[in-house]
Amino acid sequence: MGQHMIDFVKSIPRQLLTIIIGFFLVVNSVHTDLIIDGSFQAEQMLADNMELFGRVLICLGIVQILVMWYLAQASDSAEEE
Repeated sequence: MGQHMIDFVKSIPRQLLTIIIGFFLVVNSVHTDLIIDGSFQAEQMLADNMELFGRVLICLGIVQILVMWYLAQASDSAEEE
């Protein structure tokens, strides 16, 4: 394992934070009735937006980890040659 891959592995917990926040939003989008006491439409809009934003964060977090892994792998391969 090269130095870039070691740095990548050390940075994974920080990169997982985005995914964890996304899961938090998706799971808690079900409980919007506790946040807004009012119209059903406002609750539903908040729930939909929380779920959408959470899913986007999850996808971006996964893509970021994959791109960082590829860059670390490519840098280590280039240094070996």
